[in-house]
Amino acid sequence: EHMERVHELDIGESTPLRFLFNLSSIPDDELLSSAELRLYRHQIDEALADSLSDGHGLHRINVYEVLKPPQPGQLITQLLDTRLVHHNASRWESFDVSPAVLRWTRERLPNYGLAVEVLHLNQTPRHQGRHVRISRSLHQEPGEDWEQLRPLLVTFGHDGKGHPLTRRTKRSPKQRGRKRNRNCRRHALY
Repeated sequence: EHMERVHELDIGESTPLRFLFNLSSIPDDELLSSAELRLYRHQIDEALADSLSDGHGLHRINVYEVLKPPQPGQLITQLLDTRLVHHNASRWESFDVSPAVLRWTRERLPNYGLAVEVLHLNQTPRHQGRHVRISRSLHQEPGEDWEQLRPLLVTFGHDGKGHPLTRRTKRSPKQRGRKRNRNCRRHALY
């Protein structure tokens, strides 16, 4: 679960939003193999898409690890993953944040959170902040449920209790009695 800012983004704001995920529910004996941050993005309506077509409707989403305790107006970060996305589809985007989560769990380094920055390559101020959902909107649109659309941290691991899947040895082919004794030969087609 993350702590979120509950206000609308200011127009032109390029400051990344910071998310803190509680990792205390991950058992100490759990061996994490990877982690990803999932963000939901909305398709922009056709009328809006036409107005954005000159900039090709592209957005760059950058995901950072926050390395030091945040100071007012300043985040010390390290880029973890980035993606260039188009505005033409509603879907979840997954970003690899494994290096940060593994440092927090294996190396016991302090967790100062993740920062997400959305750069709108088309700088039309009227439509910024409507495409990628990284914070709750004060003006909820019909059919939107923040609990279903908020950013998620998904971890993948192995608790060591089960047996990992391994390849089985190849079985030898079954020998059929009547074919085993016949020699290989040509057969007439007609």
